[in-house]
Amino acid sequence: MGGGLGGGPGGGPGGGFGGRGGFGPRGGGRVRKGNVRSAILSLLSQHSYNGYGMIGAIAAHTDGAWRPSPGSIYPALAALQSEGLIESTGDGKRTEFVLTDAGKNYVAENGQEMAQVWADVNEEAGAGTDLRLGLGKLVGAVEQISMAGNEDQIKAATEALDTARRAIYTLLAD
Repeated sequence: MGGGLGGGPGGGPGGGFGGRGGFGPRGGGRVRKGNVRSAILSLLSQHSYNGYGMIGAIAAHTDGAWRPSPGSIYPALAALQSEGLIESTGDGKRTEFVLTDAGKNYVAENGQEMAQVWADVNEEAGAGTDLRLGLGKLVGAVEQISMAGNEDQIKAATEALDTARRAIYTLLAD
């Protein structure tokens, strides 16, 4: 899985089209409780992250279908620390989290759980994932034509976007 759309056209993973309140599973990118814990452990088995880095990594790993809030990430990090599965390094804004030996063992022994968290997100996102990816491609094309296209090309692209918008609203009317 790669990066998703971000906070604006062509932006990085997270907010905007794929984040909270955007396209995606009903509820704006929410998944079943408990998956935050597995997602954190899964990602920390590959790299260390701070809390906000973890949010971005989850969004990137799910093509923007899931961007958990700080209110779900930080309590999960605290719980995993108290269980002895992760520990923090650094302090303040530079605090990063890593797996402890116990955490590494847990991830190794629960590989199915680590894989299942991402499968669950894909299943819950359904066709919304394809829609977001298609939108991302469209935004990229619009950005290119707006920067490199001539006046006639830009006008034609604007007309094509208006036609597409009307066609989408027609789908909703069916």
